Amino acid sequence: MFVVVYLCCLLTILDPASHLLRLSRTILRLLGQNEFLANGKINELAGKSLCLEEAMTQSVCTNLLFLLCGYNEAQLNKTMLPVVLGHTPAGASTRQIIHFGQLYNSKKFRNFDHGWISNKLIYGTFKPPEYNLSAITAPIYLHYGDNDWLSTPDDVDKLLHEIKSVVGKFRVPLDKFNHLDFVFAIDAYKLLYSRMMKIMSGFM
Repeated sequence: MFVVVYLCCLLTILDPASHLLRLSRTILRLLGQNEFLANGKINELAGKSLCLEEAMTQSVCTNLLFLLCGYNEAQLNKTMLPVVLGHTPAGASTRQIIHFGQLYNSKKFRNFDHGWISNKLIYGTFKPPEYNLSAITAPIYLHYGDNDWLSTPDDVDKLLHEIKSVVGKFRVPLDKFNHLDFVFAIDAYKLLYSRMMKIMSGFM
């Protein structure tokens, strides 16, 4: 339900960061050998001290989240911050981050770009082929937030026209609903989960 596909319209600090991926894959390998932002001592420190409700540094923690995902202080349960930041980010493969940058820079949803020679050997074409979203036959219910900086309404609209089995597109009825709110919003059940559960109950 919360998967990001098209990345044409990023509003986050990841936008300029994605251009760095053009420079060299070595940059990311320096940041993490095969794993990027692995959960470790920094997360543990953030969870246990820096982001506690009484900590002077808590605003730094909240603003880091908002810079990535969109600002919505009213829906952020600050008492949960030590738990959230104790497990977030949970790490991703270095190749996944490189692929993220490729998707953003190409404005297409396609396979990993290995370089034109390797592409020819792997895919049979010099450029990586696009994923065939029209092959999806399962009923899809798209939910989106106006303030989601990682998956903007424009990107959701593009996806809507690519997948033939979309049943409907539903806007979360809160202007400031952001990417993290899908998981952590105080009113997530009222705004989103109750609808999702009704939809899922129709398939049981």
